Amino acid sequence: MNLFYNVCSNIFYLLHEMAPYLLLGFAAAGLLSVLVSKEQIEDKLGSSNFTSCLKAVLYGIPLPLCSCGVIPVGASLKQHGASRGSIVSFLTTTPQTGVDSLWVTYGMLGAPILIFKLIVALLSGLFAGVLTNLFDDKNQESNNVDCHKECCSSEKSGLMQRAFTYGFKTLPRDIVEPLLVGLILAGFIGLLAQDNFSPLVDSIKDYSSLTKILIIMIISIPLYVCATASIPIALMIITLFGSPGAAIALLIAGPATNVSTITTCIKMIGKKSTIIYVCSIFMFALFSGVIADNITFIQNSIPMESFHKAAHNHMELSWFSHLCVFALLGVLGFCLIDNKKIAIKSESKKIIIEGMTCSHCESNVEKYLSALKGINSVQANHQTGEVVLEGTDYDHSKITEIIESLNYKVVSI
Repeated sequence: MNLFYNVCSNIFYLLHEMAPYLLLGFAAAGLLSVLVSKEQIEDKLGSSNFTSCLKAVLYGIPLPLCSCGVIPVGASLKQHGASRGSIVSFLTTTPQTGVDSLWVTYGMLGAPILIFKLIVALLSGLFAGVLTNLFDDKNQESNNVDCHKECCSSEKSGLMQRAFTYGFKTLPRDIVEPLLVGLILAGFIGLLAQDNFSPLVDSIKDYSSLTKILIIMIISIPLYVCATASIPIALMIITLFGSPGAAIALLIAGPATNVSTITTCIKMIGKKSTIIYVCSIFMFALFSGVIADNITFIQNSIPMESFHKAAHNHMELSWFSHLCVFALLGVLGFCLIDNKKIAIKSESKKIIIEGMTCSHCESNVEKYLSALKGINSVQANHQTGEVVLEGTDYDHSKITEIIESLNYKVVSI
């Protein structure tokens, strides 16, 4: 019972630190989704040069996409003729950042780590993209899937409503499960702050900086950890083990890669570009971790005292913090119970596909299938893998072609 209470206490402290900034990040992401859509940048990344890679990095930094969510956007960039270098730059940088995780990074880890994280994301994306253009210069050809121009429509009716829906419903629904897993894991890690675990913590602190960084990277690279969910874990790593470098390695390697993303990238951009992409992330995570462990102002930027006060129940929380925690739990709770349901009619065509992981996957499938002649409407659900089509006289062979061009697998049709 005491164990359960201590874990819950740690999670509540993390929520207190995270909630105001995460809610602000949700709001900013919602506005960003309607003001700067991913479709508006797809025609700007076609050249195999440094400028194209730089544009991909700058466009990708604020977008709230995880390593799985970035795949359908990368596929869409490929469809619109973007160069491999710009796609790799986008895939490398975008999952490390996102406007929601940037706000939380600032609130929980401080401005120095936020700035350092942005610099690493920028440089790693540029490095991977330029290297791809140099050593894998086979430009992607368009897959000849017609793109209707509603994706770039200037229609602004209901802008605030669409921003609110994306920021406080669509985006939280995509990250709620990994975020909760990250909080629970961080809550258990926080138990090590108790006095009876001090010998174990001290022994881990005695490991070399490089050893701690490598351990974190080996664990985080194959696993799926979204940028926001990795932040409370990073806070625990810094405060308990005294290694900002290991935390930085987690913030870079964890969100930017996982096994599913790597295998999909092999199909989408080829083995050589994928190797460059993964090796660039590994190298920058390692080097930036070593650098962070040797920069004093980064080590001094973490609010360690406040965590230890929370761990020993001496933390005083304001009414505003409680209000933000309550609001955040309300948003996340609603997302957990609000399961998307697809209406199926007698004349509907249901398809089961594998590979959809978030709302961005759903929107990509819906957009490209809707562009097919004869299709009147498309509904997709990434949780069940269902895609329901309404229409007449459409080409069934084209459906499989389009879905596979987006790097999903048709299970039944």
